Amino acid sequence: MEAVNGSSSSTSETSSSSSSSHSSMSALASDKSYKIKGPWSADEDTILTRFVQKHGPRNWSSISRYIKGRSGKSCRLRWCNQLSPNVHHRPFSQAEDHTILAAHATFGNRWATIARLLPGRTDNAVKNHWNSSLKRRQHWKSTHRAMEGGEAPSTALTLAPPVRKRMSSTLSS
Repeated sequence: MEAVNGSSSSTSETSSSSSSSHSSMSALASDKSYKIKGPWSADEDTILTRFVQKHGPRNWSSISRYIKGRSGKSCRLRWCNQLSPNVHHRPFSQAEDHTILAAHATFGNRWATIARLLPGRTDNAVKNHWNSSLKRRQHWKSTHRAMEGGEAPSTALTLAPPVRKRMSSTLSS
């Protein structure tokens, strides 16, 4: 109370200021209203990696308390999709592309199920690869196969010719 009123001695000011700075730092780190939305810094990645190495990849909300402005979900996604040593950061091979195409024909958009067939690939990486290149390639192949077979390419929207009503028959009766 004395530090708030400004009538304290110098020793109590230093002890209360150090304790208040410590509490304000932990308050900032755990303040739920302060969120960072954007790229992670190298410092944040280092902190996250150290805590996961020390405590394991679990209890993300407690880890997030030490990374200012990041939620437990954000920490989990960063670790699972980017920082984990089990994640491969290389281009997809042709064999992986064929596996994804075959699995997508079987499972549809169940990316986690498809990712289990590709060790070192996350569901997010598989989904992004599908949406960025494989979907277009698959659509292009199916369109050209249909054209070679003499069929019109299939489209999502098929238009029927307009229906014309005869007004003269209703007027003459």
